[in-house]
Amino acid sequence: MERVLYDSGALIAMDRRNNDLSLRRHHKRISQGTHVVVPAPVAAQVIRDPARQAQLMLTLRSCDIVPFEREHAGPVGKLLALSGTSDVVDGFVAFTAAEMGATVVTSDTQDIKRLLHVMGIRLPLLTP
Repeated sequence: MERVLYDSGALIAMDRRNNDLSLRRHHKRISQGTHVVVPAPVAAQVIRDPARQAQLMLTLRSCDIVPFEREHAGPVGKLLALSGTSDVVDGFVAFTAAEMGATVVTSDTQDIKRLLHVMGIRLPLLTP
């Protein structure tokens, strides 16, 4: 089964509808049975007013939300130290994508690529 992980840039594009192509791609992934995941910290970054973000909330309903658990703190922190970065959300995105072997849809390809490189992993990165 194909796996795709959304970073905040992908969700923001769908929420603002400034990129209908992103929304069409999401619907195609879901209709083809792709397993779409969103790390919980990513969802927290983009949810501001659920009553006014109907498209975002509908999109999230069709995704699996991956929680940030206690056991993630150590590996994500170590990854950030090794990469010389400090964004916990990016670290968790890269860590989760690596665990799942997922394609990452992100507007932050350079940072995600750097984090994956530190782990010795190559995964497809797509822009929203």
